[in-house]
Amino acid sequence: MKKLLLLNLALAMVSMISCTTEFYESAIPGPQGPEGPQGPSGEAAYVFEYTDITFFAPDYEVILEYPLDFQGLPSDVALVYFLWDVQDINGELVDVWRPLPQQVFAPFGTIQYNYDFTTNDVRLFMEGNFSSADLAPVDTDNWVVRVVVVPGDFWSSGRMDYPGYREVIDRFGYEEPAVDRKTIKKRR
Repeated sequence: MKKLLLLNLALAMVSMISCTTEFYESAIPGPQGPEGPQGPSGEAAYVFEYTDITFFAPDYEVILEYPLDFQGLPSDVALVYFLWDVQDINGELVDVWRPLPQQVFAPFGTIQYNYDFTTNDVRLFMEGNFSSADLAPVDTDNWVVRVVVVPGDFWSSGRMDYPGYREVIDRFGYEEPAVDRKTIKKRR
């Protein structure tokens, strides 16, 4: 008896939906209404570059604050890249960017460069099984860092895997910041 009742209810709902759809498809459209207010422009994504970043003992961490005119949203995602090398390719200097986290196997142990972020800043930090006495300036000094803040909507629409700096820049149509490069020492 219950199965018969459920079947009748399902058939009634299907017929109601089909009738409603046919009614709206055959209806005559009304007059054009007034234009609404301008909506917000699409969510913007941002690239921030920081130069001469140095990790100091004992914490080996650096806080990179966003510019004052930038307001991060709780849904934003920050991606961080280190300028790892500059290569000469056919007479043209090409930047080599590496995404964080980045692990380095040095003769004295393992160094991991990592980060976390809030709506106001990014915290870079080094961790691993190393003695601070073994760290060289190439490990801690004069880093060039790019932080790419991506709206959370891009992440919620499905899986997004853009670990490389170039892929992220191309995907979101960013323009490269015009910054003169110092001579970058090749990292370990």
